[in-house]
Amino acid sequence: MDKTEGLEIAIISGSARINNNTIRVAKAISNELGGAHIVDYQNYSLPNANDGFLGNEDLDEFQEELISSISKSHLLFVLTPEYNWFPSAEIINTIHHLATKTHYKIMDEMVVAFVGVSTGRGGRLPSIQLSYVFDKVFNVFNLNSITSPKKFESQFTIQCIDPEGNLLDNEAYNKGLKDFVQYSVNVAKRWHYTR
Repeated sequence: MDKTEGLEIAIISGSARINNNTIRVAKAISNELGGAHIVDYQNYSLPNANDGFLGNEDLDEFQEELISSISKSHLLFVLTPEYNWFPSAEIINTIHHLATKTHYKIMDEMVVAFVGVSTGRGGRLPSIQLSYVFDKVFNVFNLNSITSPKKFESQFTIQCIDPEGNLLDNEAYNKGLKDFVQYSVNVAKRWHYTR
């Protein structure tokens, strides 16, 4: 893989289930990038939106890590499992917390790439839905950010990636993931280095 040339890259692994499959994909992407930071939603601690929104103080460890990782990123990978053709409730709740006057600026000046994760045939719909929502957030807050047009559908994930993020013997899957990661890096380079 080409060097990331100083790009700050973070990966949100948006499943709060213990031993979930989304973390496998996050680790595989991190491996492809030579060790990008993963925000693991198994440590998820955002309150429900109806309980109030995050401020800037009294943040716990997960909340600090999430906000810090996003605010430093030039390229952000957002991974979600597909639950009933939707992104995870935790990812949706994250958007509710970040698309506020308190935190929207942390999403400025970045490229966001999306992955939908499935144990079978799936993953496309939640990645498209997230892309649409992020585009709306960028528009409403007039942010200099973009969503990448290329999405990745991680299908039959446990047959393609082991728990440590090592790619198994599925040539088509491996090529698709590697091409997606490289494409995302290329978009981020172009977005940041030609502006």
